[in-house]
Amino acid sequence: MTDVADIDRAPFGRLRYGKQYGAEHWRGNVSLPGFGEPFSIIVRAGRSGPSERQTAAMFAVVANASSLRQQATQPMAELHREAGLPFSGGDKNVWSILQPEEIEVSDESYYRDGRIFVALIFGSTLEPDFAPAIETADGHFVRTLSGT
Repeated sequence: MTDVADIDRAPFGRLRYGKQYGAEHWRGNVSLPGFGEPFSIIVRAGRSGPSERQTAAMFAVVANASSLRQQATQPMAELHREAGLPFSGGDKNVWSILQPEEIEVSDESYYRDGRIFVALIFGSTLEPDFAPAIETADGHFVRTLSGT
């Protein structure tokens, strides 16, 4: 087991270990192609760092970033309409009102079948309390989440 306060590991970049309310995690910042600004990232992992499955899921998110954005465009626009947050232009313009906020990487217990949940969470410039997300399993698109 590693006894360090921080690590530098692809694809996560530099991560710092922490523990809050008994839950262990690693935090850092990561950029994804096509999403502009970096996301903060939290990886639910113990002192030894992200697992092989978490690492593989995050590599898949990075590799599939443009596809994830494309798959989430219409559902993300629909979430805004359902929340009463109109924006101008077509569905593709939804990305102009979304800002990358955080990526959360679960451990193997989230889905109970070993897949890794990775959520890409955004802030909406139209409503500070609205934080929609893209849910992935092992790096593949599942659905969008309203985050309200």
